[in-house]
Amino acid sequence: MEALVDIRDLRVSYGSAPPVVDAFSLALGRGDRVGLAGESGCGKTTVLRAATGLLQETGVMAGTVTIAGRAGYIPQESLQSLSPYLTAAAQVTELTRSRQETARLFARVGLGEKRIMDAYPHQLSGGERQRVLIIQALALRPAAILADEPTSNLDPDNEALVLHFLDEYASETGAAILIASHRERVFRTLGCRVHRMTPEFQPGAAPRRPGVASLQPLLTVGNVTKNFTRRDWLTRTKPVARALDHVSFEMQRGECVAILGPSGAGKSTLARCIAGRETFDSGSIEWHEAGEWHEAGKPAVAERVQLVQQEPSESLNPGVTIAAALKEACGRPDAELLPQVRLPREWLNRKVSALSEGQRARVAILRSAARLKNGLLILDESLSGLDAATRGHILSYLAGQQERGLSILLVTHDADAAMELGARVVRMEAGRIAASDAHLMALSQ
Repeated sequence: MEALVDIRDLRVSYGSAPPVVDAFSLALGRGDRVGLAGESGCGKTTVLRAATGLLQETGVMAGTVTIAGRAGYIPQESLQSLSPYLTAAAQVTELTRSRQETARLFARVGLGEKRIMDAYPHQLSGGERQRVLIIQALALRPAAILADEPTSNLDPDNEALVLHFLDEYASETGAAILIASHRERVFRTLGCRVHRMTPEFQPGAAPRRPGVASLQPLLTVGNVTKNFTRRDWLTRTKPVARALDHVSFEMQRGECVAILGPSGAGKSTLARCIAGRETFDSGSIEWHEAGEWHEAGKPAVAERVQLVQQEPSESLNPGVTIAAALKEACGRPDAELLPQVRLPREWLNRKVSALSEGQRARVAILRSAARLKNGLLILDESLSGLDAATRGHILSYLAGQQERGLSILLVTHDADAAMELGARVVRMEAGRIAASDAHLMALSQ
């Protein structure tokens, strides 16, 4: 049987560093489904980028990659992959040439609301943008689907919806699927045979998890409301959606709070408002410092908050080295910091652009945590692209920082990550707090 995807002796390296991928071979025929598994940094994304001709300019590739027919590629970084100048629906309609077909595709992945189809990428949540990328890939009617962590930012319900869509498309058309994921359930749902890859760096065991320091007041969010707007040049600016609807909760110093909820619930918007990255329409965000309360946005307070966003490219300059990124944030490019997030000391002078998505996420977390002493670290789905072993190591590192007084606000749809950090849960739905002040351990019993 003729292979739809044929990868032979693939080798990819960057500069003088050891190859990211070496002697990799894989073939997929019509209807085949293969999952690429392995820890962050093992080369999964590199294989997919090489197969689609999207390797970075600094990458040197040897071997051959052949794809028979059209390939539909689903990348990880949605903000870099979607045009900021076109609405979500317009970007898909460029491929389908049919507004009716575009509407059908959006409905299939739970994005059928007009406000979502008419929104620009920056107005959508990370999970919503990820589903738009999936729609784009299938709108091409590809013979092969190459997907890079396509469900990493999706809650379980939307993940199931998307995987059913991919499964149905492949079954009807005979398309091959090559999918990278750190979630074994993705492979089971799609019926993939699994190819496991080994990372270049094999760190030791995760550090011991310490307890949490005594708590004092840190942050109060009171009745915060936020509306997103879209400018209609024929009439006037009109509200598109209420992203936050009278949101209120409190945090203590040294505490970990997890904001859980489905994609589009308003979690990221709330995180950006707390970090001072976005304004809000009404309500208040106040910080407790030195026995006094301060409004959000004051320079002395803003210096004590760090936001690590969903996509590391939003937090890191890809053109600098890890050393430069750390020095910019905390003034000390210390190589001894790297093993704390499962990166080798020798990588201190490696460029951010030469790292995998998961490795960049770890650098972003490290530089932000290292800058803070007893401030607030906000992680907006920053752990979603990490495999279980790496995530556990990062959570142990964060718990150690928490013992030293760091407060953590974890924005996620992953209840397991919240439980591992012993977080107090604030649940959001449709821009509102659905339940709060409950410990996840108790909820899971």
